Amino acid sequence: MTYDVVVVGGGPAGSLTSMFLKRAGKHVLLIDKATFPRDKICGDAQGRKLAASLKDLGIYEDYTKLPNVAIWGIRMSSPNGTQIDMDLIDRQTGTPGYVTRRQDLDNYLFQTAKEKFHVETKEGVAITDILFDDNGAITELQCQNVETKETFSLAAKLYVGADGANSIFAQKLDLSVPPEHFIVGLRAYYKNVEGLSDKIEIHLLKNLVPGYFWIFPLPNKEANVGLGMIIKDKKEKGINLVQELKDSVAKDPLFVERFKEAELDGEIKAWSLPLSSHHRKNYGPNYVLVGDAASLIDPLSGEGVGTSSISARHASKVLVEALDKNEITEGFLKNYDKNLWDEIGKEVKADYRIQRLGAKFPFLLNRLMEKASKNPEFRKKFEQLLPYAEGKDKIGKWSFIAQLFK
Repeated sequence: MTYDVVVVGGGPAGSLTSMFLKRAGKHVLLIDKATFPRDKICGDAQGRKLAASLKDLGIYEDYTKLPNVAIWGIRMSSPNGTQIDMDLIDRQTGTPGYVTRRQDLDNYLFQTAKEKFHVETKEGVAITDILFDDNGAITELQCQNVETKETFSLAAKLYVGADGANSIFAQKLDLSVPPEHFIVGLRAYYKNVEGLSDKIEIHLLKNLVPGYFWIFPLPNKEANVGLGMIIKDKKEKGINLVQELKDSVAKDPLFVERFKEAELDGEIKAWSLPLSSHHRKNYGPNYVLVGDAASLIDPLSGEGVGTSSISARHASKVLVEALDKNEITEGFLKNYDKNLWDEIGKEVKADYRIQRLGAKFPFLLNRLMEKASKNPEFRKKFEQLLPYAEGKDKIGKWSFIAQLFK
């Protein structure tokens, strides 16, 4: 059977892309090597960008009913321990973010695609190879049933690589990401954590800058706790991230009392985050890449679900147009890349500048936080630079950095 589109990867990027395509009346197949529900290592925080796509598809309300904590702001600390709490969303009129375990979020999106949108799905199917013709177009996907080891092939008019940071599409296309644009992250779940609120916590610990340590609240005094660091910086500093995480909760004055009765729930797990500060090619003659496969992780916050949802929206729109106009060409699919980067490009560039500024001049982080804690007007400007800020506009706000020296 030849499909209009085969989407490889059932995470947020793939599930959302398949829903947008199915809503437009296309014959789409969604496949994943896992069987849902399955765990996905992540910080578990989702903000305004995902909410917009879910509202568009009419599935936002059910998403908010998943086990979660609504997020209205951020608690931050600088390398010298200065800490401030900030509300980033209007509590009367704004849309909160949520901390929802990815196991719950991804299962909800995958099952919604299958049951509400009637997307055809195959679980437990791994892509073992991708075959191309002489012009670089995909001719078929070679597949294997993970459980039975049965092999088969799939063909489509168009293909979507939504298979994450270790995408076989990216590997076959030799789309590597330089180490200065790649984060390694650790995630742990802790029970009985004190002092949790309706804010995510981002702590700019001295050893990790420009990476950070996080505490994201979950229901019942549980928390997603982790840290992330640029691979290049990690190697240069010789940081053992597992030990850094353990030492932070056990010894850092900001956390030691809060984790005094806390218990690690399961293992500390690592994963890779390819950053959008490296603009990876995300299209070809009859395929596009979305989400982490397209290297769309925000270089400042490390958040990827939001940009995954944006890529799903833009990719599906261009794929529908390509099918309707019979314009399945690399030149036409390039519109996806253009439309996507027209929306996210300026913010990515600004976030990357801030990230590198913190790396080169870490003393600025202390000064920034100290001034933000004392000066309400300066603090408002600072808040607009932060991840998850509602209606944030980072462009043209660089002049506020000069105020640090006044």
